[in-house]
Amino acid sequence: MKRTIAHFIHEKMKINQRFIYNQMVRLKKYRPIIIGSFADDGSHPFPLVNYYHLNDIGHFGRFAKKQNIVAIHAHHGKHAVEILPLCVAHGIPLIVSIRGRDGSAKYNSFRRNQKRYSLLKEHGALFLPVCRYLADELVTLGFPPEKIHVLYGGIELDLFPYRERTIPASGDIIILSIGRLVEKKGFLTLVRAFWRVRAKHPRCRLRIIGAGKEEENIRRLVNELGLAPFVELPGAMDAAAIAQEMDRAHLFCLASETAPDGDIEGIPNVLKEAMASGLPVVSTNHAGIPELIEHRRTGYLAPEKDDKELANGICFFLEHPEQAPLFTKQARKVIEQRFNLAKQMKEQERLYDLIAKKTR
Repeated sequence: MKRTIAHFIHEKMKINQRFIYNQMVRLKKYRPIIIGSFADDGSHPFPLVNYYHLNDIGHFGRFAKKQNIVAIHAHHGKHAVEILPLCVAHGIPLIVSIRGRDGSAKYNSFRRNQKRYSLLKEHGALFLPVCRYLADELVTLGFPPEKIHVLYGGIELDLFPYRERTIPASGDIIILSIGRLVEKKGFLTLVRAFWRVRAKHPRCRLRIIGAGKEEENIRRLVNELGLAPFVELPGAMDAAAIAQEMDRAHLFCLASETAPDGDIEGIPNVLKEAMASGLPVVSTNHAGIPELIEHRRTGYLAPEKDDKELANGICFFLEHPEQAPLFTKQARKVIEQRFNLAKQMKEQERLYDLIAKKTR
C-alpha cells in the first residue's frame, strides 16, 4: 500500500475552506485519508474521501499500521492539540498547519496559545505556518525554529482566469469584499472607507460576501451612514460563485486588522484569488498580507483600521484606471510563481518527505 498521510480535522469544514480540502485530497506521492471527530452524515460541503470517525477506529496503533500511516497532518493548531496524545502514544509524527488565530502571539491570544501548545511544541514533528509573519509568531510563542517551515497556500488558477478590468463610463462600479464576518476582516473599517469613497464616486456599490457574527454590527453601521441602498450582504458562497462575483467586480478590497482578542490573518486566500483574476486589490499592512502584495506595485496597502487611507487606496484605482493593468499583470505573475496550488502541493509533499524519511 502507498504511504499514507492521515489528515485530521476536528469539525466539518466550512464552505469557504476549499483551500484546506485541496491540501488534503490533491496529493500524488502519498495516499490521503481523513480522520475526524464528527459523523459523516452527508452534509459536508466537500466529499469526504476515505473518511474515518475517530470514535469508530478502535485500536489506533493497529489502524495506523494497516493504513500505512507515516504522519498525521492536523489542519489547525487546536485540532493538533486534540490528536496529539494519540500521536505520542503510537509514535506517529504530527504535522500541524498554522493559519491565523491559532498562531497569534498578540494580546490574549499569546497567553492562550502559550498554555495550550506546551506539549505540542515538544512533541510536534513539523509546523507549517501559511506565511513568514506567522512563523515569527510561533517563535515568539516558543516553538523550535528548526521545526518551522512556511507553506504558502496555493489557489486553483483555472478557477480564476486573468481578465483586464476597466472602470465603466456609466452604471455601477462594483467594489467587492469577501470573508467571514468577523472582527479581523475589518468590515466596519471598510464600510467607513466606502462612505468616504461614495462622497467622491457616487456610482460605487459595495458587495460584502460572507457570513458571521459581525453581520448585525455591519448592517447597523451601513444604516447609520445612510449606505443601505448601496451596500449588499448576500451571505456566504462557494468557490464557483465567488469566481463569478470576481468576474463581475471592478475592484477588490479587504481591510484586515488585528482583532481586540488577538485574532489575526495569515494571508487571506481571497486576495490571491482577486489578484489572479485581474482585479486591482486594496488591503492593509496586516500579518502576512505584505508578503503577498507589494504596495503601489501589485496593489495598494493602507495601515490597519485607517478608513481614510483605505478610501485613498480605492480612489487611487478609480481615478487612475490607466494604471490598473500595470498592477494587475504583475499581481497575476506573483500568484502564478508563488501561490499556484500545483506548485504548493509539490512543496507540501517535499515537506512530508522530510518526515517520512525519519519513520522508515
